[in-house]
Amino acid sequence: MDREHDNSRDQDLSKYLKDIETIKDLLFEAEKKPLYEHWAFYAWGGLIILGSLIHFFTERHFNLTVTELFLKVWLPVILVAGFLELISFIRNMSKHSLSLFSRSISKIYLSLIGSCVAFCFIVIFFINLDAVQYLPVVFLFACAVLYFIFAQMSAYTHLFIHGFLMILLAVILYLFNIDHYSLSLIIGLVIGFSLITAGFTSGIIEKKTK
Repeated sequence: MDREHDNSRDQDLSKYLKDIETIKDLLFEAEKKPLYEHWAFYAWGGLIILGSLIHFFTERHFNLTVTELFLKVWLPVILVAGFLELISFIRNMSKHSLSLFSRSISKIYLSLIGSCVAFCFIVIFFINLDAVQYLPVVFLFACAVLYFIFAQMSAYTHLFIHGFLMILLAVILYLFNIDHYSLSLIIGLVIGFSLITAGFTSGIIEKKTK
């Protein structure tokens, strides 16, 4: 009788361990799935390119201040792109039956919020120090940081390449004496096309995870 009880307990333990292993496999597979549908990268890239072109012409011809450029050009770009990103995020999480507030996702939220707050303070410091001409290069470094955050997720490891390229380009452009208007346009276009490229590669990953 005791032997049968021990065998039953061993079987239950074996089944429990197998269930744990299955859950771990499912979580690992979930972490490999992309957070966004790839068109979110296209949306950000396209809107940043459009915003950069508008920024270039309005700053050059109307001599707007940094605050006016942000409110009239970049705030609408950020709001529209952010809204589209949110739609893509929610749709993708629902499609893969993933929680919007899992532990790994919550870490990403905190990383992004912390990075954005730090970046806002950096921009404010540069403006107060009358170093606005260096802000475009700062945006490249900020873009690199965001790429590195996303690259920590299994599905986006290719974004490490984008991050290192952003840093390299920021250093190169800093060393060249390019006028502020052209530098802003160049960096905006670079970031925009980089995001579109990221969207293309993410689309390939999406197909593989289906």
